Amino acid sequence: MTQMVGGEVLARMLAAEGVEVVFGIVDGTYMGFFASFEKHGIRMVSPRHETSAAHMAGAYARLTGKLGVCMASNGPGVANVLPGVAVENGEGNRVLLITSSRRTPIAYPDRGGTYQYFNQTGVTRAMSKWSGAVPSFERLPEFFRRAARISWSGRPGVVHLDVPETVMNGVFEADGIDLRPPQAYRRTEPVEPSPSQVARTAELLRNAERPHLHVGSGVLHAHASEELERVSEAMGSPVTTSWAGRGALPDNHEQLLPIWAMDPINQARSEADVVLVVGSRLGETDWWGKPPYWGK
Repeated sequence: MTQMVGGEVLARMLAAEGVEVVFGIVDGTYMGFFASFEKHGIRMVSPRHETSAAHMAGAYARLTGKLGVCMASNGPGVANVLPGVAVENGEGNRVLLITSSRRTPIAYPDRGGTYQYFNQTGVTRAMSKWSGAVPSFERLPEFFRRAARISWSGRPGVVHLDVPETVMNGVFEADGIDLRPPQAYRRTEPVEPSPSQVARTAELLRNAERPHLHVGSGVLHAHASEELERVSEAMGSPVTTSWAGRGALPDNHEQLLPIWAMDPINQARSEADVVLVVGSRLGETDWWGKPPYWGK
């Protein structure tokens, strides 16, 4: 019979996802998780505040292309991390927030008067891609897989896994625990456009008189700056970035209109007859891609 601490299940699944560092403040409610880090090659980095942990995880995700992971303890720790959750989700950074919760018999649901507890998933759900509470040790892998699958699908953002301290630190029989590799529960290769889509895009650009290239933070998350530079040089067009996409090309690149050069940017966009948008959703700071700041 094999026994395992709940926190080690999390550590093993994180290691399988390629996670090498976790950001958070050590707390007794997830000591079983933290104690498994060294065994699975995970390093702990402790900031002074939980919001800093969220921002560090977001920066890690953006710079490495991997999943950024941060931790917060129940009650005050979760309250402290929420500003970071709002920012990192809004910025589109791929972050997994793991929080501890009080033991299952008194917190699922709250029996009333539970110490340092509130509806952690309900509050976090409103500012993240997904938030879920793990009901038992047996379902811990299932909830982790769901969080990871949502994290790696669509636009990056924050997903939240709330784990009771009794699950995180408890010792359980693990002979039947379902630990699958990432490729068994989520897409691990990027989605490729169809040949017809590529051909149609190439035709539009080839026939354009004033093409324009606009890029966002998706290029950074995909680590595609080299490919972007080749495309920009082949197009020979002006290049602009979203606020979050700054750095996709060096600021001194001869085709790049830097983010502060608003008049030249507005002129280039409004005069373009074909715009290739890469890794950007064209939000408010890009005027939603509409005239008069963009061509008709």
